[in-house]
Amino acid sequence: MQQNSKSNPPTSGGPNSSREATGPVACWSRTRVKNILNSKGYIIGQCIGSGSYSKVYQAFYRPARLETGPGHSIACKLIDRRRTSKDYERLLPRETVAMLTLSHPHIVSVMSIQEYGPFVCVFMDYCRHGDLLQYVQERKRISERRSRLFFRQLVAAVQYMHEQGFCHRDIKCENVLLASPSYLKLTDFSFAKKCSEPKGAPSELSSTYCGSIAYTAPEVLKGIPYDPKAHDMWSLGCVLFIMVSGTMPFDESNIAVTIKHQEQKQYGYPSEMKLNPTIIDLIDRLIEPDVSVRATIGQVAKEPWVVG
Repeated sequence: MQQNSKSNPPTSGGPNSSREATGPVACWSRTRVKNILNSKGYIIGQCIGSGSYSKVYQAFYRPARLETGPGHSIACKLIDRRRTSKDYERLLPRETVAMLTLSHPHIVSVMSIQEYGPFVCVFMDYCRHGDLLQYVQERKRISERRSRLFFRQLVAAVQYMHEQGFCHRDIKCENVLLASPSYLKLTDFSFAKKCSEPKGAPSELSSTYCGSIAYTAPEVLKGIPYDPKAHDMWSLGCVLFIMVSGTMPFDESNIAVTIKHQEQKQYGYPSEMKLNPTIIDLIDRLIEPDVSVRATIGQVAKEPWVVG
């Protein structure tokens, strides 16, 4: 989704590029931040998503020199650092580095990161068609043709990210946004990590638990130092499974049971489904407990079914 460079929000060179920290922390509020942003040409609209530490708003940006006319539709993630955990505070700089470093058609792009007191404002692409989980739930499951289209785009994003030496570590349907009914973008780099030097170097092992249980590889759930790229691949397999089946591969209510089912590859498709064996084989190679044989992003990108 291309933006007009003449009207774009100013690009940030880092998380501290715009900072206003005068006055005691207690006097800061979302309303105050919104008023400051409004004076700079950012019109903050309705809330379109929320998490433990942040809210995401639909927003518009109109430079001061343009007194009339519509602004560019963007999204504003407003993070209140007073509510964040110590782990999140530690990970936040990684998230901002990843968001400002990565530039790909299927990754949500960040235009500006600004700080006001305890608030961090992240301005990014607005994807008006919701997330992939909502899309699947509305349709029960996605056709093979549309699943291949979406999966190919997601694989392209992950391949680019891995080649740049970054790992996402929280790939899930909720973090895949639809800019249009046929065009997706990967978002939410809260757990992103610089995992290796670019161009395919071996990953440094991670020891931080990341992600949602339903999409998390068994080695991560067991607390074993893990290859974050391999973790991303497991999550990709779960996303593909959900798209084509409309169900989750594993129950996340009991971690011990989940790990057992993962290691024994105990997951199944709805009985009435007649799924392409090629898809089943690809998912089986991604949702693979043995990391040494789990499919890599390079292998998946060359799969005939993915290439189409």
